[in-house]
Order: sequence, then C-alpha cells, then structure tokens
Amino acid sequence: MKIPKTFLEFQEMFPDEEACWAHLRGVRWPHGFVCPRCGGRRSHRLRARRKTRVPLGIWFLGVFFLARHKKGISALQFQRDTGLGSYQTAWTILHKLRSSLRARSESRLRGLVEVDETYLGPRRVRGARGRGAQGKTAIVVAVEQRQHSAGAARLAVVDDISWLTLGGFVRGVIDDCKATVRTDGYRGYVPLASTGVTHEPIVQGTQERSAEILPWAHTVFSNLKTWIRGTFHGVSLKHLQRYLEEFNYRFDRRWKETELFHFVLRRAVGGEPLPYARLTAEVIG
Repeated sequence: MKIPKTFLEFQEMFPDEEACWAHLRGVRWPHGFVCPRCGGRRSHRLRARRKTRVPLGIWFLGVFFLARHKKGISALQFQRDTGLGSYQTAWTILHKLRSSLRARSESRLRGLVEVDETYLGPRRVRGARGRGAQGKTAIVVAVEQRQHSAGAARLAVVDDISWLTLGGFVRGVIDDCKATVRTDGYRGYVPLASTGVTHEPIVQGTQERSAEILPWAHTVFSNLKTWIRGTFHGVSLKHLQRYLEEFNYRFDRRWKETELFHFVLRRAVGGEPLPYARLTAEVIG
C-alpha cells in the first residue's frame, strides 16, 4: 500500500472524501470486507450514517501531521493549519489518535534495560531538587540499551516513586526471563531481585555519574522535555500520559519515519471509541 511521504504526495493521494474512504477501507479490510458475524463478503455503505461529523480529510491530515512531523503538532497549530472552527475539535482529534498509540502489553523489553525517573513541570514548593522535589510530576522510563543505540522504551506517569509503584511498572514492561534491569542505587528498586528480576544496581554518586551508567534513559528524558517545551509549551498532567505515548511510539519507530502514516492510521482504525466526554473525564497515568 502506497504511503504519502511528503505533503504534496498526501494531497495527490487524498484529493477528496472518496479517496480517503477508499484508503480507509483498504486499511480496515486489506483482504476485502468480511462480516465478523456471518463471514459474508458483501457490504453496503450507509451514506446516511456517517462515522464522523468532521470530514475524513481532516482526520487524515491529523494522522499525517502526527506521523510525519518529528516534533508532533499542537492542537492550536492543527486548528490553524486545517481551518477548523473549534479548538475543542482539533484537540479531540489529536487526543483520539494519541490514545491509539499506547504500547502493546505483549511487547516486552529485553536485554539490558535502563530504568530511571525524572520530573516535569515547575516546582510549586521550594526545596530539594531531584527525588526530593515537591509539586512536580514524576515520570519513569525503561529503555533497552543496545551496543550503539537505544532500543525500545516505555514511559509512564507515576503518582510516587515507591517500590510498589516502580516495581509494578518495571514488572509490567520487561520480559522477566530475557531482561537485566540496570538502575542507580535508589532504594525503591532494591526489592526487584526478590521478585525474580535480574537487577544490576549501580550507585551513582553524582548526577554526571548517573548519566554515564544510564545514558539512554537520560537521553530519552532530555528529548522528551525538549519536545514538550518546544511543541506544546507545557501539557496538562491529566492528559500527560497520552503525550508520553505519542513520544514513545515515534521513538520506538524512529528508523521507520516514512512508514509512520500507515502505522498510525492502522492503529486509529483499530482503536476503541473515545467520545470527548470520556477523553476529558479520564485521568491517565
């Protein structure tokens, strides 16, 4: 299936709603329509029952901008670029797309896996930095350390950095039998070995030393913070996890940038319905 790699190619491939619908049908049923109930091959399009009030072309633009812009796109910029009359509509489209990008639970990290935490947002309470910071949002990362680069990563917003929270995150993202977890000497990771995880704690001593023993975790955090500041100028804690999932999805597929339009569209087609009321009511993390 052809994938648009430039905006000109996008315009040529999707000049109207019919072209968008035909492509969407091909993504949803690559081997032709099959009824999930009876297995029938015949189908009819009900033109009176539209799936969305927003033109498909706008949705396709959202997929294209999210997939092809390395830095992503904010809802305000998306509204301006598409001419949407409502910021809420632009925000909803992008968040529905982000919601479909979360990592598959069966896809586990393997090999040497670095795990670390960082904080986002301004400190609302003066005091210590790092793990003693108050009023900031804690984020934990697990990233595969390869010989010359990072492998896949997982990011999550966490309420605290206790063993219960950190242990649950680590066990949920790694393949216990095929992963070695490397952390600094923080006591919140100490019980990992007792759960059957191969744990390699290294006492860091200084911040510079931490960057040496967990280089890819620090690289991911640095890129994440730059991305959020540069594209969104800050995001709401309530919806932060979706932004992490977008960043993580693109990070894991950074060698396949030209194919991301198809990947993101396929995820969106298979995603669950998320009306605006649910999007705004959800507390993710």
